[in-house]
Amino acid sequence: MDVMTIIREHGVIPVLGLKDPATAPQLAEALCKGGLPLLEITMRAPLAMDCLKAVKAAKPDMLVGAGTILRMEQVDQAKAAGADFIVTPGFNPKLVAHCQELGLPVVPGCVTPTEIEAGMELGLTTFKFFPSEALGGMANIKQLCGPYSNIQFIPTAGITLTNMQDYLISDRIAAVGGSFMAPAAMVDSQHWDGITALCQMAVEKSLGFSLAHIGINGESREEGLATAQWFAKRFGFPVKEGGKSNFAATYVECCNQQFPGKFGHIGIFTLSPLRAEAYFKAKGIPLREEFRNVDSSGKLVAVYLAEEVGGFAVHVVKKS
Repeated sequence: MDVMTIIREHGVIPVLGLKDPATAPQLAEALCKGGLPLLEITMRAPLAMDCLKAVKAAKPDMLVGAGTILRMEQVDQAKAAGADFIVTPGFNPKLVAHCQELGLPVVPGCVTPTEIEAGMELGLTTFKFFPSEALGGMANIKQLCGPYSNIQFIPTAGITLTNMQDYLISDRIAAVGGSFMAPAAMVDSQHWDGITALCQMAVEKSLGFSLAHIGINGESREEGLATAQWFAKRFGFPVKEGGKSNFAATYVECCNQQFPGKFGHIGIFTLSPLRAEAYFKAKGIPLREEFRNVDSSGKLVAVYLAEEVGGFAVHVVKKS
């Protein structure tokens, strides 16, 4: 189980303070049904560790972490309970080293350059940013990432369905964490269907699907440019010429050659092609691996679905 890959592929971590081991498995089932088979249980309540143990016993394939870990013995207890990863509110190098000795992935809270560099010395590249909104949110994260090219953050505290996309559009965000998909009142009242519905909304927000453009196939550069100019003359769309295709504004891609699709393709924006790819695979929706487009750093930029609709191929592309 590659913990950080699973976290990045989902982009949202429920961070919950569970109190009742008897209902914890039901909550876990509600999260999984909503498309979020991962969970961080904060160790603030007396029976929190028992809740973690109950969830792992009921759903061994679910990714479950222990959060708010402050002491060495808590790490040992979490591992014995079946925790897949550890999250700490601050940076304690001895605690981090202990997790590494036990083979437990750990995400410590690091919000200053000094803490980040200390974490990097221990081989870490993913850090918790807490409390996120109180510390300036995404604006501060961007400043911190400036000197460090290979780190990511998991911001928590103040993240909501309303602002989560402001974070998840950035490649510097591995995931966001919070309780907005499973509020305490819903957990206490055992409103599992409501929690599942909120999880589904969170998944949709994390993907951020929206229409990007329509692509029209052509046979030559002349035909592709003529198509773009057709839209320019009728609708005033500015034409931007390119090598394989031309754009009429950002709405119509006028191709100079045959791309996938009988007539062309439909481009769908997503906040993260990586999350979209994992989402489609989880749903059994096949993709065209030969048309995976990655950038110079190896990050996925676009990928086509194997299916066509109405003579058009469909691909998802990173929203800038």
